[in-house]
Amino acid sequence: MADSIGKARRSAAGIVLLAAWIALGPSAAKAQASATTKDFGWLAGRWQGTMKSGVGIADVTFTPPVAGLVTGVMRLVSDDRILVVELISIVDTPNGPEMRFRHFSSALDAYEASFKQAMRLRSHSADKDVFENVVPYDKTLMSTQPRLTTFQRIDANSFTGHSDIIGEDGKPAVIEVTYRRIGTS
Repeated sequence: MADSIGKARRSAAGIVLLAAWIALGPSAAKAQASATTKDFGWLAGRWQGTMKSGVGIADVTFTPPVAGLVTGVMRLVSDDRILVVELISIVDTPNGPEMRFRHFSSALDAYEASFKQAMRLRSHSADKDVFENVVPYDKTLMSTQPRLTTFQRIDANSFTGHSDIIGEDGKPAVIEVTYRRIGTS
């Protein structure tokens, strides 16, 4: 009987892994199975970069991973004015690491009343991480605009943050910043 239960559990686990592989692709299933927030320890510290669009200077600080969580805060500044404050979390989940971020004014007024986002780790390697928003796009929710977000490490002190989004106009757009390390906190 115990052997039958064990076989059933192994079979069920195999079905779950197969379903993840089919739904998200082999690299996503592998990323989910092996990566954790500890793999994002390289982000700890303060980073700064200019938006590729030239809109402003992005200044972001990440904490080291603790208890399955990395937190970050970004401020986008243009002409000595705060355009947005972004709160970021990367958290270990049963589906692997997920990243979420919300946008606020400098007074911490949320830019959207309703929030839906789940940026699951789709692929992970030594120099590149790709997160995919598994929440379907909804033109009424800013949080569903990002579709893919990539962290491409250039070296120990620089990386590019690239997001493929669907803009407010419903058309594809890109947000990209190359960050340089400016401190450890």
